[in-house]
Amino acid sequence: YLEELEERYRSDPKSVDTSWASFFRSMDLGVAPEAVAEAYDSWEKGEVSSPLAQAAISNQTIQESQKFLMLVRAYQILGHHAANLDPLGLSELKETPELDPATYGFTEADLDREFFVGIWNQEGFLSEHRPVRTLRETLTRLRETYCGTIGYEYMHIPNREKCNWIRARIETPAVEEFSQEKKLNVLDRLTWSERFESFLNNKFSAAKRFGLEGCESLVPGMKALIDRSAELGTDSIVIGMPHRGRLNMLANVMRKPMEQVFSEFAGKTPAAGDGSE
Repeated sequence: YLEELEERYRSDPKSVDTSWASFFRSMDLGVAPEAVAEAYDSWEKGEVSSPLAQAAISNQTIQESQKFLMLVRAYQILGHHAANLDPLGLSELKETPELDPATYGFTEADLDREFFVGIWNQEGFLSEHRPVRTLRETLTRLRETYCGTIGYEYMHIPNREKCNWIRARIETPAVEEFSQEKKLNVLDRLTWSERFESFLNNKFSAAKRFGLEGCESLVPGMKALIDRSAELGTDSIVIGMPHRGRLNMLANVMRKPMEQVFSEFAGKTPAAGDGSE
């Protein structure tokens, strides 16, 4: 009977009762065969109402895995509180105890132990398709992802598909490495952005120009976004732009002739034959 249920589950997880589906998923997560046999025997004798509950109690690894999952979830929800968002280092980050492994009972001796994390229909660090990782390796990637120079905050989104889309792109097994060509391309775009701001500052020092200082990376970021959108078949893009950075966007992203940008900014009419309409 058990073999028949498992075969049905392997063919279609929805074909068996939800408790049995959870039971077989727990087997995939590493429950020992002996624990499964004992749990099923107790269930047959009517000693327990759920084989899943009995298997979880019989196997300490499941309890440890739950603590591990709670630790990962804490970084997904609260990791942005520990993100390094102050380039000047003036602000002092408050300690977030939920991000400390000791909060969940882990010690130094557990850092090099391997844990399997895998949740059905979940992307990122909790994907059931991810390999077994040590606690140290997972903590390193969690901190790199959520406590770096970008504060990701998305767990309030009430849509699993949207959250999975984000997790699949930020919770990668390793830090994404760019090729030398890609790095030079980003540097070139960043340089154009920075030099444009420097020129405006020198040429129009007394004008209110809503510069992009401190956010020059917007330009290479927008250009990368547009490039990727075009690769995916996008025909047109509408940009709702605030005052801040507008001139830089016009010149370095939209490729509006700089002569025209500077003339209009100075309140002059572009000379005939300068390429403007």
